[in-house]
Amino acid sequence: MTLSWQNPAGGLRYHARALSSRRLWAPFKLALGTWLTNFQPRVKRAVLVGPSAAYTFPDAFLSQFSELTVFEPDPVALFLLKRRLRSLGIERVRIEPRDQLLRPLLAGDAGLAELLAGDPELTLVFGNVLGQTSFLLREPDFERFKSAFRERITPLLATRSWLSFHDRLSGSVPPSIAGCFLSRTRLSDASILRELYSDEKPGRVVELFDHQSDGLFSSELPHAYFSWQIEAARYHLIEAVASGPK
Repeated sequence: MTLSWQNPAGGLRYHARALSSRRLWAPFKLALGTWLTNFQPRVKRAVLVGPSAAYTFPDAFLSQFSELTVFEPDPVALFLLKRRLRSLGIERVRIEPRDQLLRPLLAGDAGLAELLAGDPELTLVFGNVLGQTSFLLREPDFERFKSAFRERITPLLATRSWLSFHDRLSGSVPPSIAGCFLSRTRLSDASILRELYSDEKPGRVVELFDHQSDGLFSSELPHAYFSWQIEAARYHLIEAVASGPK
């Protein structure tokens, strides 16, 4: 099994990228931070799932919580995140380095689903993790994971405030959007190409990697889209969705 700090969805390479690409990441972080200001959780207790070191989360978003449970297997990320949360004055922080998302859903074991079931109002935040799960699981297991997510996690969203931002597409072609693109529903692949890659010349083949983050949340909810230049020649289209106002 790949060590958590070496895994292809993050690890040391991601931390090095975060340090060397602050200027490139700044527009995405600003746009995401603006979108996050509209999220008003009903309770100030939250579980953060896969936030890494929370490089893309603004201080104001994190500091609104009085109690945090963090599911993050990367020890480097946990060290950096714990230090940051202490500096923000968040004293009640529970750290869980064991996988509480993938393996429990695949094996039917206790994990995130049981935590949510035991606390129907707990705020749930997925930090750019769901679009990376296809890198961590083989094809049959990945489809089983998505099915188990819909069966065990999705029904538990109705009683709580929740959000996710995750990779939708990535490649060497930048999305033709600045800031945040809002849609009343989840955009189809055809709409994505038409609306968010409209600067491309007609007839040019756009090669993009699909992170297969579809089907986890209702497509009827409002969705937001962001361009993230993650390094000099690579761009991610980030998709975000959240519970509506209560």
